Amino acid sequence: MIGESSVGKTSLVLRYDKRGFNSKFTTTIGVDYSDRMLTIDGKQIKLQIWDTAGQERFHSLTTSFFKRAEGFVLCFDVSDRASFESVARWMKDIEASGKPDSDVVLVGNKCDMKERAVAKEEAQALAAQFRVPYFEASAKEDVNVDAVFSTVANNIKRRLDAKAAPEGGGAAGGSSSAPVSLTAAQPPKKKACC
Repeated sequence: MIGESSVGKTSLVLRYDKRGFNSKFTTTIGVDYSDRMLTIDGKQIKLQIWDTAGQERFHSLTTSFFKRAEGFVLCFDVSDRASFESVARWMKDIEASGKPDSDVVLVGNKCDMKERAVAKEEAQALAAQFRVPYFEASAKEDVNVDAVFSTVANNIKRRLDAKAAPEGGGAAGGSSSAPVSLTAAQPPKKKACC
């Protein structure tokens, strides 16, 4: 989850993960983490969601997580023009610090707001320019929240299956029933000496 501060990243994660909405604004400090088990194509998938802070003071910390991410949900607030205008900068950050083939979904959050600063057509045009799917969502009203996360998870799984298919020599996805993680492996912990 990336994007400017106050665009509703945490609210989307909470709605998806815990099925609730909290109208109190709480700033994310650094990065929060949650996960959810999904079944995609009959296979158990662990979707790990990293909810990053949007404030500039956490920018270098946030982008340090990009190299381990298989996918991104890039959010802006449809009622906040500046958050939309920052999408191009976030896409450059993904390109500079993320994996070259990572999946991105662009989300115009808070679509329940009556006053809009970004037209749906303008956001769709920007998504088309970046060749990424676009969703309008509302964590408050539970609009398209599941669709956003399902899309990024399905896209990541398909891409990883396609990468693995030539190596495994069998059908994409194989016959294993073991869970598959949609994030990069964690680096091994260093042991202390003495």
